[in-house]
Amino acid sequence: MPPVIRLYVKTSLLFFILTFASGAVFMMLNAVHGTRMPHDLLLLHGHLGFVGWLGLMVMGVAWWMFPLMKEQHPETRGRYHLPTAYAVYYLTVGGLLLRVAGEPWFWRTGHPFPRFLLVVSALAQLAGVAAFAAGIWGRVRPIGDSL
Repeated sequence: MPPVIRLYVKTSLLFFILTFASGAVFMMLNAVHGTRMPHDLLLLHGHLGFVGWLGLMVMGVAWWMFPLMKEQHPETRGRYHLPTAYAVYYLTVGGLLLRVAGEPWFWRTGHPFPRFLLVVSALAQLAGVAAFAAGIWGRVRPIGDSL
């Protein structure tokens, strides 16, 4: 497995652990103390799972497994443009980490700086997803095309 793909998958597995650990803590606090989790922490829990775990895993496996474009990307044996794969990773993970930092701060204080972090987070994740879609688009072939 190429290093950039291992980066996606290992980071995804870290978010998998964080997602399920935070879910277990939420469930225990609710069961033992009747504590309902604040809205912002539930949103973060969802984003850790969907963007961090599922999104990164899907993107990493797609970069690795989708049909090859050997003529366009000989440096990665046709899998992807390496700078694009890294850019997608850093934009997606960076955006998610900004959200983790900014969301609880914003919901608890209403301060303008975490609002800025959330805007940057959203733009980074959107750019990462758009770059991924652009990078993988040519590898999705119509039915009937030869490999």
